[in-house]
Amino acid sequence: MEHSYREVLTWGGQLAMDEELPLCEAAESSLQTLMRGNARYLEHSRNPAELTDRIRLSTAAEGQKPYAVVICCADSRVPPEHIFSAGIGDLFVIRNAGNVMTPSALASAEYAAAHLHVPLILVMGHRGCGAVMAALQKHREPGALGDLIAQVAAGVGHAHNPREAERNNLCHSLDALGESEVLRDLADRGRLAFAGAIYDIRSGAVELLRDEP
Repeated sequence: MEHSYREVLTWGGQLAMDEELPLCEAAESSLQTLMRGNARYLEHSRNPAELTDRIRLSTAAEGQKPYAVVICCADSRVPPEHIFSAGIGDLFVIRNAGNVMTPSALASAEYAAAHLHVPLILVMGHRGCGAVMAALQKHREPGALGDLIAQVAAGVGHAHNPREAERNNLCHSLDALGESEVLRDLADRGRLAFAGAIYDIRSGAVELLRDEP
């Protein structure tokens, strides 16, 4: 399926920042790179990225320069580096169950955007998310897990079917990025953009999201 990357980025920016943001060409390029990587993953069912001593040593000496932040679920079936055919130093990955925008997740995104100059933040949910299903079924769990499911439930809102719930939860996480003054400043200056996606754990395909009629 072909995507208008600018439509995806416009929708992500409006959801995160409540406004249409200046075009960030670097973010558009990063999003294209991610989707080309997913196409390679679907074609080859393996990660062709360089994972060698050379790249490990060069990134150790010269530092990291990731081209995208990916905020996604901790589910073991959702390995972002493989999904996007990415190698060492390519992605700044932030993971927790349900891709919830916790304070530590938001702080990590701020670090990547402000200090590593990453131009794109992609929030990626997935089909069959256990945290979303637990929220839909109103599971009660003790301790920190119960707190996390409550946060997912707030994102799910009044949805009744899993697909709607997964999208709502993702949108809620995107919206939470707007609470950061650091990210808002970068976005307003055209240095940062946002996008949302859903990963299908059966097919391996990533669906970029945009506004629905």
